[in-house]
Amino acid sequence: MSAVLCGVQPASADEYRGSLKDGPAIVEGYNWSGFYAGAHVGAVWGDVAVKDIDGGVSPGPFTYSPSGAFGGGTAGYNWQLDRLVVGVEGDLGYMDLSGGTTIPSSDPKYHQNLTLDGGLYGDITGRLGVLVAPATLIYGKGGFAFYDGEAEQATTKTYYRPTGTDTFTGWVVGGGIEHFITPTISIKAEYLHFQFGDQGGSQEKFTTAPVGQVDDGTAVGDKFHNRQSLDADSVKFGLAVHF
Repeated sequence: MSAVLCGVQPASADEYRGSLKDGPAIVEGYNWSGFYAGAHVGAVWGDVAVKDIDGGVSPGPFTYSPSGAFGGGTAGYNWQLDRLVVGVEGDLGYMDLSGGTTIPSSDPKYHQNLTLDGGLYGDITGRLGVLVAPATLIYGKGGFAFYDGEAEQATTKTYYRPTGTDTFTGWVVGGGIEHFITPTISIKAEYLHFQFGDQGGSQEKFTTAPVGQVDDGTAVGDKFHNRQSLDADSVKFGLAVHF
């Protein structure tokens, strides 16, 4: 693999057969056109920013940095045009992008827990690459992405009920290098940056303060809302079978 990353030479013209006029070209021994499917695994790290909207605590923003591993399946389709490869690709899997921090509450006897849990993730992207050797493709990609992990802000006061975020949706962009190790099996290394957008959460008072505790004056049913934004970076390695 080090030879692919460090010592690859651009393919000469006689290693390719076909032209744009003739239709998709076929590199001798390696045909990039067609369907493929496989699996991937990697590491992910990111940032969450939380803003409180209705008072109760300082509005922030408050930030923390979740991280973890992720993996899943990949499928796509390529069209090869001489040294260019154009395609669509989708990923679906589980991302353990989790972490948390604490912030002060309005009452110094309590605090607020900020957390993000792991969840399903996926993306659908367009891909454009150039062959630097018959078996080696360097490419960029970008498109839609989602993350179903729940972000939550929760006070340690026992008479408040938190509601976490819905599914984050946004975009992803990145690139990588892919290399055939046999005429039908390829491996790749890829970097992606995710902007998952923001989602809202809340905390609702559902009862009065327990006996012996001073009530904060908030009426039962009142809500304190927050907005949570999420972005992440990842590195992954994958293997695919081409049909």
